[in-house]
Amino acid sequence: MYGVKRGFKAPGEFGISDIVGLGLAGAAGIIAALITDYQQQGEASALFTLNRWIAELGSMLGFPDIPLWMVVIGMTTVGAVSIFYFQPITRQGAFAQGFGLLAVIMTATPADLAGGIEAISNGLPGLQPTVAREASYGARIINASYTPGEATFYQVQNDHDPAKYDVHLQINFPDGFSADIDTLIRTGAIRGRLHNEDTDETWNLFRSSGGTIRREGNSLYIEAGVPARSATARLWVRVECKGYAIEEQSAMASLGETLNWSIDMSKSGMPLFLQRLGKSYRY
Repeated sequence: MYGVKRGFKAPGEFGISDIVGLGLAGAAGIIAALITDYQQQGEASALFTLNRWIAELGSMLGFPDIPLWMVVIGMTTVGAVSIFYFQPITRQGAFAQGFGLLAVIMTATPADLAGGIEAISNGLPGLQPTVAREASYGARIINASYTPGEATFYQVQNDHDPAKYDVHLQINFPDGFSADIDTLIRTGAIRGRLHNEDTDETWNLFRSSGGTIRREGNSLYIEAGVPARSATARLWVRVECKGYAIEEQSAMASLGETLNWSIDMSKSGMPLFLQRLGKSYRY
């Protein structure tokens, strides 16, 4: 029994120590639910989606890089404060209430797994510097250059693939891998994201939808076509691998040019889950 041995306390009889105890129990329930979701769902954990939403909100206020640990602290605070609304009368009840509250939040939050990397396509007309073409309405365009929205226009009007940036990515792991790549991917020990800042689209580096992924020695080579809607765009890559520090870089991609991008991973003894707490999962 919580409170005094003679029985339960009524809400009006709670002192400061009682309220603190209930708040800590509620926060503990939140933490237990967070750990359960993170361990069971891995990359599909709603925690990453919540971080992205909060980062987007923070960017509007001038704070774009909100790390994952701040989201955890915020959710834990929600669990502690929620006792004033739900008014549990035992610590066990406060724990269960906190656990259940976060379970509801996580269930309502969609997973952000990102799609697989796409194949490179160079079939869009009009990207070469000296091409004449005629649109369906009869207007002729000479020496046309790529403009936003043109890829979609030609895909719909002339049944061509949309324009894509040609990205050749080389990821170097100087000390090799702790296991075969398939095992690392399956267990979540290696993860990677490719993000187009211009379109706000994200792809999973280690899931293919036509793109190529191959291993040569201690390096991974990835060739992908990143859908484009403008002549240039800033692309972001984040790579996480067991035994290495999380690496995040950006580069400018241009239509008609191959982006040869080399990323060198650095050895690290810090567990990935601790490293992830310090990163902002904006994509």
